[in-house]
Amino acid sequence: MKNKNINRLGNLTEEDINFPKWLTPEVVHTALYIHNAESKEEIIKRTEYMAKQIGGESMTYAMALLVLPTLMKNMQHSEEYKTWHDKRFKSLN
Repeated sequence: MKNKNINRLGNLTEEDINFPKWLTPEVVHTALYIHNAESKEEIIKRTEYMAKQIGGESMTYAMALLVLPTLMKNMQHSEEYKTWHDKRFKSLN
């Protein structure tokens, strides 16, 4: 039996799933590692360390995951979102 690597999702590995490059376990684990830091100083240290470990493109994806809630919140305050939401609400009623 082939020895599976440590990037596990239950019994699945990267060889079993065709991950998009922005959602690989490496990217998700990096975002979680940074997110769980206890201070801003630790966030900076972890970010610099992981950037060296996984490289620029993967680090960009990990940072995008970390800012996603802020982007979503900002989008909800935009006129485009409000217009879309109002039209959707009217069509549902």
